[in-house]
Amino acid sequence: MRRHRELRLRGMRRKGVSVGTSDERRGSSGAEKLRDVRTLCPQCMKKIAGSVVLKGDRVTLYRECGEHGPTDMLLSRNARLYADWDRFYFSVLKRGKPRGRIINYWVVCTSECQMQCSFCHADVQDRYAEEMSRADFDSVIRHDTRAKLTISGGEPTLHPDLIYCIREAVRAGRNIQLATNGICLADGEFCKKLGAEGLRNVRLSCELLDPKKAPTSEFGRWLDTKFHAIENLERYGYSVTLSPTIFKGVNEELLLESLACAAARPCITTVSVNGFSWVGHGTVRDRDEMIMPDEMMDLIARRFGIDDRESLFTLQKMLFTLLQLLNVRACAYTQLMLFVRRAGALEPIVRYFNMKRMKKGMRFWEKFSRAPYPIQLAAFCLAMTYGLAGRSCALFGDIVKVGARYLWRGNGSLRPSRFLTVILNTNCSTLTMDEEVGKQCMSGVLIKKGGKVFRSQSSDLLIDKEIEKHRRATGGPADSLEHCACLVELEK
Repeated sequence: MRRHRELRLRGMRRKGVSVGTSDERRGSSGAEKLRDVRTLCPQCMKKIAGSVVLKGDRVTLYRECGEHGPTDMLLSRNARLYADWDRFYFSVLKRGKPRGRIINYWVVCTSECQMQCSFCHADVQDRYAEEMSRADFDSVIRHDTRAKLTISGGEPTLHPDLIYCIREAVRAGRNIQLATNGICLADGEFCKKLGAEGLRNVRLSCELLDPKKAPTSEFGRWLDTKFHAIENLERYGYSVTLSPTIFKGVNEELLLESLACAAARPCITTVSVNGFSWVGHGTVRDRDEMIMPDEMMDLIARRFGIDDRESLFTLQKMLFTLLQLLNVRACAYTQLMLFVRRAGALEPIVRYFNMKRMKKGMRFWEKFSRAPYPIQLAAFCLAMTYGLAGRSCALFGDIVKVGARYLWRGNGSLRPSRFLTVILNTNCSTLTMDEEVGKQCMSGVLIKKGGKVFRSQSSDLLIDKEIEKHRRATGGPADSLEHCACLVELEK
C-alpha cells in the first residue's frame, strides 16, 4: 500500500499537481491539499493565501485570515471525483494560463429595472452603470466581432434606444441575445416588434415557476407576466434561454422545475442556472445560500437516476476539452449538461454513449494534451469514437447541425430543439475567489462609467466592485468605482 501511494504521488507530481509530503498535505484536521490558491478574506477583502482541500467526502476552498480566522466554501461532495476533475482542469487543460477567447460580452446598457430584487448582484439599486447612448452602442457593436453580445442591465427593455441597438447589431451581422426579466415581453406587440428587427435569442430570468409558491414569494406578482412572456416568445419563434436563480436550502427545486418547463417547450434551447451570488445587494442574505455547480449536478443526477456520478465528470472532461480545441474559454466553476428530448421528456446524453469507454478514451487523450494541435485533435476524435454506442447514431444528424452552426456563426447558440443544453454556473463572489479560476472567465462586460465605455472580465469586475465598496464602507483609501483596475477603456 505504501509503495502504491508513493507511485501515485509521483504520477501526480509529473502531471503538475502540488502534492508535497504527507505532513504538508495533511494537517491536524486530516485535510488533503489539492493545490494552493490566491484568494480573499470575505470580511476584510485582503488578498490572502488559501488552498483547495479534500476532507472526507468534501472538497472545499479553505482560507485563513490572520484577523478573521478560517473560512470554508464547499465546492463538491464528490471528493475524489472532483479532485480528479480539478487536476484535469488545471494540470491537463489550462496549466495556469488563460487559454481561448471570450465568447460573450454582457452589455450593461442601463441600471433601470422594475423588479428591484433584494439579492441583486448587479447593484441596480445603486445605479452602478450609466445609461448607454447610441454612440456607445455603435462602439460596442464594433468590439470583438466574433463574440456574442448579450444586451443586459438592469432591464434592457427599459432603454429608449433598445430597438436601435438591435437593428444596428443585426445589420452588422452580430450574434446578439437579449437578457431580460420578461416583463415587457408579456406585451405580444412589443415581442413581435423586436423579432421584426432581427432579434432571435432571448435570455429570460426566472425566480419562481410554481404558482403554489407565489403568495409566499417576493416574485409571486411577476409569475403570470413571465409565463405570458414565454408564450409570446414561443409564438414568435424565438430561441429561449431560461435562467433561474438558485438559493441553497431555499429554492433548489427551481432547477428541476426549469428542466420540466424546458421539456414541455422546445423553444427553450438552454437552461442557464445562476447560483445565488454573494456580492452586491446579495450580501444581505446568508452566505450559506450560495450553491456551487457540482451541488446542482448532484440534484440532476438524483432526479434522472444517474447512479454513476463519475460519468458526469467524464462528460465535463469531454466537453471542456472540446471547448479548448475550439479555442473557447471555460471556467472551472461551471459545469455543463446535455439532454436529448424524447417523447416530451428529457434523457441525459450520457445514456447515448458508452461512458466507461469514454473514460478510457479521455485518459488516452491526456497523453497527447501537450502535443501539437493536429495531434491533440486526432487523439480527441479517436477518444470520442471509442466512446460511441449503438444509440449514438440517433444523434449524428443533430450533432452535425450544431457543428455547422458553430462554424457558420462562430457560436453554437442556435441549437436544434432536439437538444437541451444546461449550464450550471455560480457567479463569482468573494466567497469563491480563486485567482486561477478568475483568469479563465469566459464572459466579458461592457459598461459605461464616467461618460466612457469600459470592458472587463466578469469575474474581475464583480470582485473589484466588492473590494472598492468595502474600502468606502470602512473609511479606507478608495478610488472611484469607474477607476477599478480591471476596467479598460473601449477603443472608439
